[in-house]
Parts: sequence; C-alpha cells; structure tokens
Amino acid sequence: LSLLSLLALLAAAAAHLPSALTRISVQSTRLGSSASAEISVSPSVVVNGDWVTVTWTGIDHPSDQDWVGLYLEDDNVTETAPVKFQMASKDPSHKSTGSGSLRFRLVSMRANYVAAFFRNGLSSPVLVATSNIVQMQQLNMPLQGRLSLTNVTSEMRITWTTKNASAPQVQWGFAAGQYVHSAKGTSFAYTREMMCGPPATTVGYRNPGTFHTAVMTNLQPSQTVYYRYGDATDGFSNENVFTHTPAPGAAVNVIAYGDLGQYTLDDSMEQAQMPPSRNTTDAVTTLLTNHTLLLHIGDISYARGYVSQWDEFHDQISPISQRLPYMTGIGNHERDYPNSGGAKGLQGADSGGECGVAYEARFVMPTPALDKPWYSFNYGVIHWIMMSTEHEFGVGSEQRQFFVDDLAAVDRKLTPWVVFMGHRPFYIDSTDDKASDSDQVVATEMRESFEDLLHEHNVDVLLDAHHHSWQRTCKVYRSHCQDDGMVVVDVGMAGQSSSTNILPNKPEIFVFVDDTHHGFSRIAANATTFHLQYIRGDDRQVHDELVLTK
Repeated sequence: LSLLSLLALLAAAAAHLPSALTRISVQSTRLGSSASAEISVSPSVVVNGDWVTVTWTGIDHPSDQDWVGLYLEDDNVTETAPVKFQMASKDPSHKSTGSGSLRFRLVSMRANYVAAFFRNGLSSPVLVATSNIVQMQQLNMPLQGRLSLTNVTSEMRITWTTKNASAPQVQWGFAAGQYVHSAKGTSFAYTREMMCGPPATTVGYRNPGTFHTAVMTNLQPSQTVYYRYGDATDGFSNENVFTHTPAPGAAVNVIAYGDLGQYTLDDSMEQAQMPPSRNTTDAVTTLLTNHTLLLHIGDISYARGYVSQWDEFHDQISPISQRLPYMTGIGNHERDYPNSGGAKGLQGADSGGECGVAYEARFVMPTPALDKPWYSFNYGVIHWIMMSTEHEFGVGSEQRQFFVDDLAAVDRKLTPWVVFMGHRPFYIDSTDDKASDSDQVVATEMRESFEDLLHEHNVDVLLDAHHHSWQRTCKVYRSHCQDDGMVVVDVGMAGQSSSTNILPNKPEIFVFVDDTHHGFSRIAANATTFHLQYIRGDDRQVHDELVLTK
C-alpha cells in the first residue's frame, strides 16, 4: 500500500467519524448495584431546550471509565442507547472524590428524561444508579417546523413533529397575529419495522413521534406570510414568518451547502462532534431577512440510525427551516444500506439502517414518489434540479429519464439559469478512486450518464457535496476547461470533519480548493448575472467567488 493510498484511507476515515453512540455496547450492559452511589437531576421540571445539572455522589474507587447517560423515562438501558452521554471525568473532581456534576441541554423527545450512572466503561457498562424523573412539560408541543416547496408555485408546505395530535392544522395570514386562513394537515409516522437494519432497528430506535404536514395555498409572489402550526387541543407553535416564492424571472438570494451534521450546545458525546456545523447554522441565521431559500445537498443530520440525533438536528436547524423553505437532497448517510434498493454500486451501511425512511418522513420534497427522491422546481430566475446519487442514474434508468424530460421543458426566458444538484461529486480533487462507491468511480459514472445531457441543455452550474471541502472548477466539459462548459462546485464543507484526501497536484480544471475550512455558499442571481460566494463559518468572510453573466 503506497503512502498516498494510506493517507487517502486515513483521511476518508476521519471524514466519516461514526456516531459516538456506537462506542456503547448496549447489549453488554448489566444492571449492578451500589450501596452508596446516588445521582440526581435539577431542575426536575423542564421545557424544550432547558439546561439541567446532573449531580452524583458516593462512587467508590472512581475511574475515568465511569460515565453518565441521559435516557427517556421508559428506555431499557440494555436495549437502547442513551440520548446523550458524557464521561464522569469531565468534572475534574470525580476521580478524587467520587462526586461531581455535569450540565446537559434537554431537547423534547415527547417523553420525560432520567439520568443514569454507569461504571466499567462503554464496552461492558454496569448501571449503578438512576436519578429522579425529569418531567418534560408540554409533551405534545408542535416542534421542528420545516418549510418546503411543492409543485405549485402559489403553495408552501410546513411539516412538523408532535407526540400525537388529532386535528393538525396550519394557520396563516399577512400580518402578525392575524390568521385568516387555515388548512388541515395529514399525519404519518415510521416504525422500527419499516427500516432496514441496525442500529436503526435496534439500539438507535425510539418512537420518533408523529409527523404532520399541511400546505398553505393561494400565496402571491414574494408575499410576507405569518403562520403557526399545531392543534387546537394541544396548542400551536410560536408565530413564524417567511417570504414566499418570487415570481418567475425575479432575482433570488439563496444559501446552499451539504454535509452539515450537528453540534449540541452541551458538547455531549452523542455525536462525533461537528463544531463547524454550529458555526454554519449560526451564520445562516443572521442572513434570514435577505435570503429566501436554502438548499441542503445531502448528508443531512448524520443521525445514522439514532432517532435522538434527528431530534437534536431539527432543534439546531429550526430557526432556519421555519423561516426559509429547506430543500434537501438525499445523501449516502440517509439512504445507503445493503440490498435495500439503492444503486447497485453503493451497498455500504452509511445510513445506519435507515435506508431513506427517516429522511423522507422528515423532509417532504416534491418528488415523484417515496424512494424516488429526485425533483425539480423553478425559483425566480433559476430552474433547480435535484438528483439522487444513491439510486440508479444510468442511461435507461427512471431517474435519468425524469431529467431528460425535465431539461427539455425548461423555458430559458422564464428561468435563464439552470442549476443541477446531487450529493456525490461530479468532478472532484480527491485520491479516493478504488472502491465502487469511491469519489472518482462514482464521479466517472455520473459524467458518463449526465455530462453530455447537461452540456446539450446548457446547464450553467452543478452543485454537489459528499467530499467535505469547497472546490470550484472552471467552465468544464469532458475534463477540459472550455467556454461552453458548466462550473462544478463542491459545497460539502458545512460541518462534518474535513476531507483532506486531495491530490498532491491540483488538477488543472480546479480554480479553487479549500479542504481545511468550513462554511456555506451564497447565491445571488438575476436575469443576467449569477454570483456565487464561499463564506467561511469561522470568520463569515468571502473566500472565493464566481460571477457568470448572460
């Protein structure tokens, strides 16, 4: 194995760190006892987003292998992973006194919480103490709202989560607090049996709640809409506001990224921590008044089979997804699982057994059908096309035919710009080139299927992700820079750990490559100008930009 190949493997592994919850051997957990060990949580009554302090005493011979887990009240610790956990030694006093405390932030998962103290490490945990019950108030509170577009330009969809509800609805109007319209919602859920394998069907599963979706109708272009969602019995969400879809041909301001992941404010170890994702969402939150659409191009939450991680993720993006239509594309960490109907060459277990079920329940996109997660839509001066790189896309596939038909119907007088999107890279500066699901192998397959088609229809820009970096090409066609090519931009730098497996010598088609920083892209377009910027999350400054004109 060459040094270059070894470095590529190490970089690829680092860029896809597993959830820290996988470190806990749940099935090896034993119920122990301790005459002196005690654990408590304060306060004992909370609402969504509150902080609590977990305190323990009486731990004999304290060790750096001791840890604290947060569970839901009815969880069986021998069957279910914790919602989150921290090592007890994070409090420096623990190892010297057998006592200590840690702070956790509790997101409502529609149930009460309890804390548990374990000894003997993560591989053979022994439960020695459980705390008082922490009552989560308003268990049926409507939360996690996410806007999305439908196939009708005068509509806007809102989807949300509760424990249950008998009459879900959305109410809206055109002034704060004045809801003159309403629409009934439909409800649905997913179960353990609907998914494909562990941990989604085993230690990662909890009741994900009930999802509701409703559509606001007869909206006018660029109209300001105030709305709330919920149920007359259990209450409604706080008021939110969005700016509706611009008219065909109108200028747009859009945000795009991929591979966001999550970072919890209590720094608990339930996830391979992704601090840059919080930088990204915090920065985007400051731009909500000037932007009206967000595109998340695959690898959404990195929940990978753990329901609790989806709840934490929705909590992080809700300030954005309740203000902008949050349009998503499916990635390998949402869909891939062996023998589950995905693309033949993509048989990894990257979704943690979810095989797209959790993703499609949570993000309702204007797709042809379930497990056909490709679609297109007009938004101002741009026609947007979202493919699934995780399903068959070769010549003769249903998905490719969808795009053949779609591109043939584009009216460039209404939408002079066309942007094609998909999670895996189309062109990429990467050493990952051996396996059937490697960057370069899949990129070659995509170009064989799509490049001539996209060139024939003069597609302007292709946005992809998956490689956790920012990369921008020249106008490229068949691996060469040429004036009638399209610009390919990798926007996979939103939060997950960086992919540093770039080639020793940058290929000539690449204008800019950044494999060490994170951030997002910002697009401003009108009928004659397409302006794309790379904003880093650490300093919120522009570090690369592209201007196309017609």
